[in-house]
Amino acid sequence: MPAKGLAVVLPKLITRYVFFELAKIFLISSFAFVALMLIVGIADQAKEYGLGPEILVQLVPYILPEALMFAMPATSLFSVCVVFGRMASDNEMVAIKSMGLSQSVIVFPVLAMAFLLSLGAVWINDVSFAWGYWGIKQVVLESSDKVVYGVLKDQGSFKTNKFSIEVAGVEGRRLINPVINTYSNNKNLIIVAEEATLKSDPATHSLNFEMIRGAVMVEGETTALYSFPRQSYPIPLESPEEIEKASGNPSHLYLRQVSSEIAAQTHQLTKMKQSNAMLACSQLVAGDMLGLSNGVWEARLQDQKSSTKRLSRLHVVPHRRWANGFSCLAFAMIGIPIALWLKTSNYATTFGVCFLPILAIYYPLFMFGLNGAKLGELPPYGAWLGNVACMSIGAFLIWREFRR
Repeated sequence: MPAKGLAVVLPKLITRYVFFELAKIFLISSFAFVALMLIVGIADQAKEYGLGPEILVQLVPYILPEALMFAMPATSLFSVCVVFGRMASDNEMVAIKSMGLSQSVIVFPVLAMAFLLSLGAVWINDVSFAWGYWGIKQVVLESSDKVVYGVLKDQGSFKTNKFSIEVAGVEGRRLINPVINTYSNNKNLIIVAEEATLKSDPATHSLNFEMIRGAVMVEGETTALYSFPRQSYPIPLESPEEIEKASGNPSHLYLRQVSSEIAAQTHQLTKMKQSNAMLACSQLVAGDMLGLSNGVWEARLQDQKSSTKRLSRLHVVPHRRWANGFSCLAFAMIGIPIALWLKTSNYATTFGVCFLPILAIYYPLFMFGLNGAKLGELPPYGAWLGNVACMSIGAFLIWREFRR
């Protein structure tokens, strides 16, 4: 082949070779990293909710995006450490230079691949925070009766911070002689029955007890409030305040929902400020100094503060998702020059040398910028602090490697 044709074809062959090596390592290591994170996520859900194997299997599709979200940046770093470390130790980089080619022939295509991977990671983050969260919540709510039945069969009692139940036995779905203790309307109510069945109601976030021949009484009193031959008694698993808080949490919105939520929250905050300003003005004109200092204003100002805080968090959400996703590119920019500099095929050493500074620099800066942005002390793009630091260091190291 003529020298001119070789000069055109050779870079493409080298780029293709590096691409396939990276893809191979990435897929293999992704399987291991994701499996590990999946086990951690399943164990966490099992510990938090006391779920059995049958229910945990249903959670796997919803935990998987979260596992991918945490695994992809680490896998991106690990892949470049393995491939570039081996190429440097085998003097493949020297061979590329001896052919008159720059290291940019393989570095820039890999960075482009990391960029595309980061775009995919942004989508995975969006799916994990929104679809994954609500999916887990729905499965747990739908399976809450199975959890309670399982614990009652094994232990004869079940207790949460909202209610407790003790039974003499469990026959199929029948609870024998259940005693339910629940806090309602500032009273600790005790409900006893000859038997009952239990069914979860995800629509109302509650457990529904269908009881036969029982009575309701107040703890500490001997006289029953009333008796019943049959009664359905719902026990909320979450308070209305908890449900509203979860529904309005900006962290669990899709990116496509954020802009409309920002507009609605801005409008609500503007109306709140106008209302407060008009009330303050009318009280000043009327000379109502007492009204300006009463508890009503404390509640109003607290509502305004909460609304302002939620607006700040809404502005942060897109930056957080994109910054999380582009940590794949940031980590790759750190890993490539360090792997070339170390020149060792011992991938554990290379990965450790890269990852320890990332732990010391990226994550503290990321959390500092994210928390500051949520509180309104930093602009929303403060969530990018960790990425900017890593990318700046990585760009400098790559530039220095090209100059060698």
